[in-house]
Order: sequence, then structure tokens, then C-alpha cells
Amino acid sequence: MRNIILMLMILISVTAYAETVESVLASLDKIKSYSADFVQKTELEGFGSDTYSGRLYIKSRSRAMWDYQKPYRQFYLFDSKMMQFYDSETKQLIKQKLDPTANAFMRLMYNPSDMRKDFTASFNDATDRLTLNPVKKDSGIGAITFTVKSGVITGITTRDQNGNNTSIVLTNIKIDPEISDSVFNPSVPKDTQIFNH
Repeated sequence: MRNIILMLMILISVTAYAETVESVLASLDKIKSYSADFVQKTELEGFGSDTYSGRLYIKSRSRAMWDYQKPYRQFYLFDSKMMQFYDSETKQLIKQKLDPTANAFMRLMYNPSDMRKDFTASFNDATDRLTLNPVKKDSGIGAITFTVKSGVITGITTRDQNGNNTSIVLTNIKIDPEISDSVFNPSVPKDTQIFNH
């Protein structure tokens, strides 16, 4: 879950036409919304790999939905006060309060330049890759790399300090689409267990 939150927060900060780290960050304020289909492959050291797919929706500075459809339904839903995680296999919905000033994901939604406090960034113009390395060595993340095509992020790869890798391919990308509020109000079955933290 931690990797997903980090990828999502950085995706909000770097999805734009850019040739340098500075221009990537400066472009955030121009993006009002974002959506894309995704395929995610996660390789856990010693446990093999799993593949997931779904759709991502972001309303910059307010809400984000990472909606998994296959192999089963899951979602991560964020707003300025809370993160919700739903898993259809366990029939559980976990609601966790967020402090926007303490949570890195929320901090970057509201102040993208804050990224520099948590990551060092480099952009390779020859390969169109933006690489972020955590300032804190105990963050759990080894590095996050974004592939940029025609000015938008089309791929994300991460590795953590335990040797686990996640790669995400984004397609059907839309910048500033109209996103219905209903996307951020998903329903869950009546027998779902709800946990509040």
C-alpha cells in the first residue's frame, strides 16, 4: 500500500509536458484533472509476481481514486482528510484519517514543490526518464522512475529496499477531463466490514 501511495502522490506532481525537473513541477498548477487506464505488475522477492489493472482518476488538490478492477475489485480513495482502502476478497473497507501536513501524499497534492524535501530528482532528456531517489534512506523506497512520452507520464517503475519491484503502464491518458463526482463515491456491498482508524 505504501508504494501505491507514493506512486500516486508523485504522479500528481509530474504529469505534464516537461524537459526538466523544474518545468515538471511548475506545470502542476495547470492540471485540473487526470485519468488513465493502468496495468500494474508487482514482483515480490521470493514470492513471484502479480498483475493488476484498472483506472486512475485525479482531481488535483482535492481527490484521487486508484480503482483496481482485475483480478478482483480494490480501490484506494483519497481526499484532504482521509484514505479509504477497499478489498473485495476480504470484504473489508479501511478508513484512515490523514493529516494533510504530516502525510507526504497530501502535502504534495497541496504543495508540489515540497517534493524536494523528500526526494532528489534528475531528468534524462535522452531517455525521457525522471528519476526520484528518497532523501531518507529508511523510507522503504529505493527509487521511482517515470517514463515520459509526448509530454505525459506513460510508465512508472519503483523498487524498494527489500528487492520488490512494481511497474505500471498507463494508457488512454486524459489531461483535464470532466470527472463525475460519483467516481469518488464508490459503493461497497452491504456485508462489507468497515474499520475506522
